[in-house]
Amino acid sequence: MNTPIVKTIWHTAFLIGTFCCISFQINAQTSVTDSTDFAFLPAISFNSDLGLLAGGITSWYNYQGDLYPFYSYVTIAGIISTKGLASFSLLYDKPQAFGKDLRLTTEVYTSRFFEDAYFGIANYSKITDTPTDLPLYYQFQSFTVGFRSNVRLPLIKTDSYKQLDANFILNFRYETPWDNGNDRLIAQEQPLGFNGGRTTMIGAGLIWEGRNSEFQPTSGNYLATRIEIGQNLWASSYNLVVLENDLRQYVTFNLLREVTFATRIFSRFTSGEVPYWKLSYAGDEETLRGYESRRFSDDHVLFLNTELRTWLFSIPNSNVRFGGTLFMDAGRTFAKNDAINIILDDLKTTFGFGALASFFTPDFILRGDFGFSKEGLGVYFTTGFMF
Repeated sequence: MNTPIVKTIWHTAFLIGTFCCISFQINAQTSVTDSTDFAFLPAISFNSDLGLLAGGITSWYNYQGDLYPFYSYVTIAGIISTKGLASFSLLYDKPQAFGKDLRLTTEVYTSRFFEDAYFGIANYSKITDTPTDLPLYYQFQSFTVGFRSNVRLPLIKTDSYKQLDANFILNFRYETPWDNGNDRLIAQEQPLGFNGGRTTMIGAGLIWEGRNSEFQPTSGNYLATRIEIGQNLWASSYNLVVLENDLRQYVTFNLLREVTFATRIFSRFTSGEVPYWKLSYAGDEETLRGYESRRFSDDHVLFLNTELRTWLFSIPNSNVRFGGTLFMDAGRTFAKNDAINIILDDLKTTFGFGALASFFTPDFILRGDFGFSKEGLGVYFTTGFMF
């Protein structure tokens, strides 16, 4: 579960009006099925948590033969926002890495943020407005740099896209707040990590991939479970353990047109010395749409996301499609000693709708979500399905 900033670095893009976009295909000589799809998108977007964003996103999808889901995939992105976010990310995804049956995914990122959000730990009271005499109360300035590398080793493969993989993880992150006065909640509470620090995590897990498509699934299921451990022995500032479980299911039926019902159940548990940026959280475009980013933070989190998705129409003789979604999210964070009845009695819920568009290649999808919660409206323009 990455932080909202990291995900936004390379997920943020929204095509508006006559923005200049470049997309072309380079056919390899070895096979008619070999191709490289290149897309450059000057990106402009809006996110309730980050403000108006602008930048550029470049993606390469390299397809060769019958390799699934692609031969390699690269995304380079840089954005700035009106709320003082400046960030850069490079993501590389390579099945059959090193000529072996391994899948390597690596992301390098950095960001500087002038209006990062901190609402306190275990703060479940309804937040209406920022105190009038403390306009920066829930904000703080932060700097982050890190990388995350995953290696997937196939264990069982049943057909062209269903398989069970072992997953090995190396995850490094350095974060520090900087120049935050006493008028900010984070400076008053000074949670673990307030003076900056590193989390160097080594982990392992299992991934079941049973979806008919990684980028736009309409049937099948997906399950990922992993544990990550941070220790002073391998240059982590904190000794901690993180356990995550991510279950997704997709079913498609006909209701005038094809509609996909997508469901995700996500849980995350932490233990040990957990700095504020590694706590479990809920609230943003990837968890509870409609609540502010990291609105709820605590030891653990459990949430459910559901969506109805459909493509409404396409432009003939082109790779352009338009569609929509309806969604509902429910869940909450909780402390390690909370009883199950307390958790279920105080679930946070959001609902909303979204718009979809696909350009260049069917795998390149733009999404706009409008989420409603008891504390307001969240608006998110991004790329790819939420799950």
